[in-house]
Amino acid sequence: MDRMASSMKQVSNPLPKVLSRRGVGAGMEAAERESFERTQTVSVNKAINTQEVAVKEKHARTCILGTHHEKGAQTFWSVVNRLPLSSNAMLCWKFCHVFHKLLRDGHPNVLKDSLRYKNELSDMSRMWGHLSEGYGQLCSIYLKLLRTRMEYHTKNPRFPGNLQMSDRQLDEAGESDVNNFFQLTVEMFDYLECELNLFQTVFNSLDMSRSVSVTTAGQCRLAPLIQVILDCSHLYDYTVKLLFKLHSCLPADTLQGHRDRFMEQFTKLKDLFQRSSNLQYFKRLIQIPQLPENPPNFLRASALSEHISPVVVIPAEVSSPDSEPVLEKDDLMDMDASQQTLFDNKFDDVFGSSLSQRPFQFQQSKWREQGREGPLD
Repeated sequence: MDRMASSMKQVSNPLPKVLSRRGVGAGMEAAERESFERTQTVSVNKAINTQEVAVKEKHARTCILGTHHEKGAQTFWSVVNRLPLSSNAMLCWKFCHVFHKLLRDGHPNVLKDSLRYKNELSDMSRMWGHLSEGYGQLCSIYLKLLRTRMEYHTKNPRFPGNLQMSDRQLDEAGESDVNNFFQLTVEMFDYLECELNLFQTVFNSLDMSRSVSVTTAGQCRLAPLIQVILDCSHLYDYTVKLLFKLHSCLPADTLQGHRDRFMEQFTKLKDLFQRSSNLQYFKRLIQIPQLPENPPNFLRASALSEHISPVVVIPAEVSSPDSEPVLEKDDLMDMDASQQTLFDNKFDDVFGSSLSQRPFQFQQSKWREQGREGPLD
């Protein structure tokens, strides 16, 4: 508890003269390394601040590019570890958003460099879960999602951070073993359940009777849902394909529990996608797919041909209406397939060829999902 109290007393994150002694690259000069670390420190602090406004995409993008530049997340964590995430819910919420972006679009080694903090993320989730109002409960659920995400991708390394896979790659993930496909589907259900829990909790925290999506406070809560929508579209698609595969190999009675759980998640996701598509905030940032009126019939093998994979579209250009001065043109634009070329070109211009430590002060614990279950410039 003394260690936690010590962490909670931290209220500033001054720029260190040299953030770490670890080399960003074997051939980098000391001055260049220090400049890189200083730039990353500025971007992290501007992205993760105490103002109730959405994280600016330009700052998050710099953090993402930084992970590709140093091929990992050591600098990111060296800065984050100075932030009092245990005592300021707004800082913690924005940290979750930025970290989610890094896990999706950052260098693959972001996951590896972050695994040592799994227990600390669980401890923070439990701590913020004691608050029933405000951002506390949101932080608790978001941290639980991030922990689940890290565990899933560690156990299933064939799945990239952005979850984009071909049908052939999905088949290879199960290694032609029906038992592997069965377990993979369960883990995917757990993953999707955490995504849906955050989705639903954010919506429940907002006064939907008002135009909440055009306020800075509303946008601060809604912004991370872009990553959630991207994740959910892929997870839903893969669960459908895996369930058809399982039904071709196993008796229908054996998979009754899978079908029941799928139906529950299908109903939730369909409703959340529909509600999201009606919000003005999302209309200019993302095209949200709509799920079919009825769920797939897994008992009829030919129904697989009727399945249409949901596709989330991120417009390459987003114009901000004059009536929404709180938003900038590049605010909160995510990077998915439609943005990858732009990402690669920008990375090449800045860094060259594109390649697509102190712990938190918390007590350790282990968590396992069980059963069913004014902005800174």
